[in-house]
Amino acid sequence: MAFPGIISRLHPVSSPAELQRQLHQGEQYRAEAFWLPGLLHSQANEVLVTLSDKCSLFLELDHQELPLRSHDGRLHSNGQIITVNGQTMTLATTPGDGGLVPESGMAEMAVWLEAGHRHFLCSAAVQPVARAILNIWPLDPYLARHFLTGFTPLLQGATEADYLAVFTAREYPANPHSDWVQAYMKLEKKLHRAYLDH
Repeated sequence: MAFPGIISRLHPVSSPAELQRQLHQGEQYRAEAFWLPGLLHSQANEVLVTLSDKCSLFLELDHQELPLRSHDGRLHSNGQIITVNGQTMTLATTPGDGGLVPESGMAEMAVWLEAGHRHFLCSAAVQPVARAILNIWPLDPYLARHFLTGFTPLLQGATEADYLAVFTAREYPANPHSDWVQAYMKLEKKLHRAYLDH
């Protein structure tokens, strides 16, 4: 299994049902992998049991007792993510170093793409758009840049509450939503239908 292009960071939430909503929607949008932040460390086993064999799990904190699959991995103290089957990827620190772009770099996705990066960590809420842009880039960088002009400002102003509201908006599209959520959902619908599978 190739190292995933997009790793979707799960959001710490107050109930198991909310976490399952993130995982279920990720599966619907064909997430390649999930990143389990340290705050969700205690729920690692439940998350792993939920995932299909096509989706990897990467742990921010080591969890020695968890029986990871060959394509799952852990972040080590040296900044390397190492899968059970021995694949490695280092967290990127500067454009061009070839590593996994941290979530803080998503608002400058174009810079990282231009520097040759093809692996990103991003919020699970916006994974469909990030994945679509990553799919478009090798085929048509100009078109990818066009979509980034709508995506980048959203990322620059996003809060955790905005990201969590996206999961609710997908489940209850008829309910009223904030301007941020509406703008994101419009972009997601446009990109997901046309480019997710490229």
